[in-house]
Amino acid sequence: MKIGYARVSSNNQDLALQKEELLKAGCKKIYSESVSAKDNNRTELIAMIESLRTDDIVVVYKIDRIARSLKGLIEIIELLNIKNVDLISLDSGDRVDTTSPMGKAFFQIAGVFAELERSMINSRTKAGIEKAKFNGVKFGRPFGSTNKKTADKIERIKIFIKANKSYDWISKELSVSKKTISDIKKVYIRK
Repeated sequence: MKIGYARVSSNNQDLALQKEELLKAGCKKIYSESVSAKDNNRTELIAMIESLRTDDIVVVYKIDRIARSLKGLIEIIELLNIKNVDLISLDSGDRVDTTSPMGKAFFQIAGVFAELERSMINSRTKAGIEKAKFNGVKFGRPFGSTNKKTADKIERIKIFIKANKSYDWISKELSVSKKTISDIKKVYIRK
């Protein structure tokens, strides 16, 4: 199924032209919003991506309607790739069509660049940490200390453990580490 995505930067701009072109291109559903594309955290974009199924095709009027930066585009392409979804831009100037061999190559090249970027960020982070450690910077809490905010969460942690909630769930719900949960279980919960 063809799914359209239309976006304008502000409420005083009109989505009508984009929607009309997306309908002509055969889109059965169109997600649209009036919001800046400074990042990919956009309500309708997220809803569209979540709704996609294998072999769907996302259609945009111009590629800059879905992403304003190469980084943002690569992130979206990765998400579409995971879902086995193609992308088509209707604009002749930035023609993108991943249903074709050349378009698929674009997808793959974008994925390679995304992986390279992640690796470079990871390397720079590790180098920065090593340099900081060399310069005497200490990371984390001192050995043996505890998070002062954990004490008031102990009762809730015990209740959640007894209710068979997962460590992952408890950790996210209460913002505590899995080790903290494990330690509390060892001390307070008898089998």
